[in-house]
Amino acid sequence: MMRWNGLGRSLLFGAFAAAAYVPFAIVATPLVGWSGAVAAYALLSAAVYLSGLGPNLRQGLTASLLLGLGVAAIAVIAPSDRDVVLAAALALGVLRSGLLYRSRFARALALESALVCGGLLVAGQIFDGSVVSTALAVWAFYLVQSVFFAVGGITARRDCADDVDPFDAARARALAVLDEVGTGDPG
Repeated sequence: MMRWNGLGRSLLFGAFAAAAYVPFAIVATPLVGWSGAVAAYALLSAAVYLSGLGPNLRQGLTASLLLGLGVAAIAVIAPSDRDVVLAAALALGVLRSGLLYRSRFARALALESALVCGGLLVAGQIFDGSVVSTALAVWAFYLVQSVFFAVGGITARRDCADDVDPFDAARARALAVLDEVGTGDPG
């Protein structure tokens, strides 16, 4: 699976997400309306973005699933599609720093607040309701999100026990025992 957990790859994801909006809008707008398509794409693109951010595929997909479930629940009760877009952006920031990456709490809060608010602000300045402006707004939002990887003091969260496949761990232990037996003195 393609990973975008670095500055350059995150920038490429932003370009891909912007380009993918146009065919998505052509298909989705007749089904859910213009603002519904924008909200659905915000949810979808944030979930896909999170899936490629994790240190491993399992963590990325877990964050993506949590975002999808949370924002879908908000979409059901939200008074407007704008609330869904805001919830998707907020959930992206919370899950990125809360689940996938580690830094001090105050630093993570300040960084995510700046990135999410800044991304929404820049995207809001570009967005005028057309397909092209929406694609450019998506691109701008993910450009701002890419700054996350240019900031120092952030490390990926790793699951100690879950990072190693149980079969690989058993094989490594068996090889260690065989090496110990093979080099030991018989007498």
